[in-house]
Amino acid sequence: MKLNIGYFYKDQLNLYGDNGNVEILQYRAEKRGIPVDVKQIGINTTSDQMAVLNINMIFMGGGPDSGQKEMYEDLISSKKNFLMDYINRGGVGLFICGSYQLLGKYYQTADGSLLEGLGIFDFYTKHFGNHKPRCIGNAVCEISPRILSDPLFLKINGLGGNLVGFENHGGRTYLNKDNKYAPLAKVLSGYGNNGEDGTEGVLFKNCLGSYLHGPILSKNPHLADYLIAKALKLEDLPPLDDTLITLAHTACIKLKK
Repeated sequence: MKLNIGYFYKDQLNLYGDNGNVEILQYRAEKRGIPVDVKQIGINTTSDQMAVLNINMIFMGGGPDSGQKEMYEDLISSKKNFLMDYINRGGVGLFICGSYQLLGKYYQTADGSLLEGLGIFDFYTKHFGNHKPRCIGNAVCEISPRILSDPLFLKINGLGGNLVGFENHGGRTYLNKDNKYAPLAKVLSGYGNNGEDGTEGVLFKNCLGSYLHGPILSKNPHLADYLIAKALKLEDLPPLDDTLITLAHTACIKLKK
């Protein structure tokens, strides 16, 4: 049993310490005696190389516009089919901010031009330019009932039903109302996907998209453990001493936006 993490575009998508999510997954798995192999997948990684990596979890972070432009062409031309097949087969994945946006149908930039997405998730993202301020600040959200009612989450969850984090995005994401998709969470404080409909992120099969930085898993160990257990098809995980993380999580709930 080994956790094989496919870390996509580490050099381009590493904004706001999102690489910490991989470090947290590795730490929490290894503390339980589970070996971890982080496989970096970059612009020069071919589809043939990816096919033999035996990945059971994918992570992609957020990045500045310059970083996204650098990897965008490769993502569309070289990685799209792999990601689409992986996600539709029920593979476990976490996609943050910029990478989350690129998994949708399109991103409309501030000047009105369209950037084609992978089309794996049924949503679109629009940047309104100076007409609307950026979505910046602390966020508190209530986890989707789809996760809260999952027997696996009920076993490993020692923290409650909230997610906390920090968001900073100009694009606003709008999910299609389809039973296949669900928001990852309901916004209690903050903006979430668009600051309008109270949704945050997306949940499709075993893949999650979110705008929460922090990084998200540093303050939400119950989500980290859920992803680890899902990836390894485990029925439970032994608990860790999360005293300090729990205090940080609780403190974040009290922060103002």
